[in-house]
Amino acid sequence: MGLTTIIYTYLGGMKAVIYTDVIQFFIYIAGAVVALLILVGKLPGGWGQLVAEAGAAGKFRLFDFSTTLKEPFTFWAGLIGGMVLNTATHGADQTMVQRYLSARSQRQAAGALIASGFLILAQFSLFLLIGVGLWVFYRAYPPAVPAALANDQVFAYFIIHYLPTGVVGLVTAAIFAAAMGTLSSSLNASASSTVNDLYRPLVPAASEAHLLRVSKGLTAFWGVVKMGVAFEASTLQDSVVNNALSIASFVTGILLGLFLLGILTKRVGQSAALAGLIAGIAAVTCARFLTPLAWPWFALVGSSTVFLAGLAASLFLQNHQKVEA
Repeated sequence: MGLTTIIYTYLGGMKAVIYTDVIQFFIYIAGAVVALLILVGKLPGGWGQLVAEAGAAGKFRLFDFSTTLKEPFTFWAGLIGGMVLNTATHGADQTMVQRYLSARSQRQAAGALIASGFLILAQFSLFLLIGVGLWVFYRAYPPAVPAALANDQVFAYFIIHYLPTGVVGLVTAAIFAAAMGTLSSSLNASASSTVNDLYRPLVPAASEAHLLRVSKGLTAFWGVVKMGVAFEASTLQDSVVNNALSIASFVTGILLGLFLLGILTKRVGQSAALAGLIAGIAAVTCARFLTPLAWPWFALVGSSTVFLAGLAASLFLQNHQKVEA
């Protein structure tokens, strides 16, 4: 999967990323819908059984208004922590920003962003419903090795053991499509950021043709790096969703803090921003490893620390320069 994604991203760049993303989106939505319909069809009581059993067990509860900061899926963690995280990922992360820059106008980019919110809501609802359905299904048909079945293996076990031939291929392709869509956009973003933020300033006389060749080489390089990360991530104990979102919350909050320093202030220079960056990394690291704080709050901790520490460092440096003068 990694090699295939590297090849088409290397050859087609952002255009290939967007076109394949569209195709892959329809593939994995179709695969999910077919899997859900087959799952419900295998239940003795069909939809009625799914709704009744899941409802009685509280599986359709939408909100948890608990004020604890230790749980990731509370209303407040989603509203506040999730808002900051999504502001960071959709407002300052090159993986998303590169898509806006590919639009024909700012209005088209804004429309796509708003539409994606509704699509993501529907998409998450679909997969959460599949999760609820699997819970009901395994109550009726317990897996042969329930003790060895981790959260990330629940759907895979159903695909392998209960889906008919042909549908297995469709759903497997859907899973691959989701992974490849994420990987291709991150490869393109990583290569673009490396070229424009690191390489171009060091080689200001480089031609566009040269920069394109470097960008393609970096696409392959980052692809190999991320394949290595994937192999290492397979040893993690927590679920893929929790690991992915906690890492995103850890990193993108810091990025958002720098972004806000750049657009909301005029006094903060590079030295002060660097001080804020270091403070943000330290704060989020402490929150992650020294406190029981849930991952949705990491983005808020990182962005607020970077912004406030950057402002404070800017004031300190300005006062220091005035004293020296």
